[in-house]
Amino acid sequence: MQDCVFCKIVSGVIPAAKVTETEDILVFKDNEPSAPTHFLIIPKKHFESFSDVSNDIWIKIKEMMLQLAKAHNLKAFRIVSNWGDYQSVKHLHIHFTAGFTKKDY
Repeated sequence: MQDCVFCKIVSGVIPAAKVTETEDILVFKDNEPSAPTHFLIIPKKHFESFSDVSNDIWIKIKEMMLQLAKAHNLKAFRIVSNWGDYQSVKHLHIHFTAGFTKKDY
């Protein structure tokens, strides 16, 4: 999608602090982190709605979350995904956060 900031990140038009990527998934650091570890996980293909995403992509997103946890030696993490009017960017994205202390939640 031409005007989508995340599609522009995927295509390299807008730079991002990439953490890792596969053929279908991109992970990069959030510009305004709300936790010591705060990554955005996005499918490289533009999906606006949860209902548009295939089961195959959901499985790849899940696998990526587990790989991130292992690679960053995380014993716990939190995921959040906004949808509809709660989305600031209309491209499916998952906030992957970690490093909270008990007082943070």
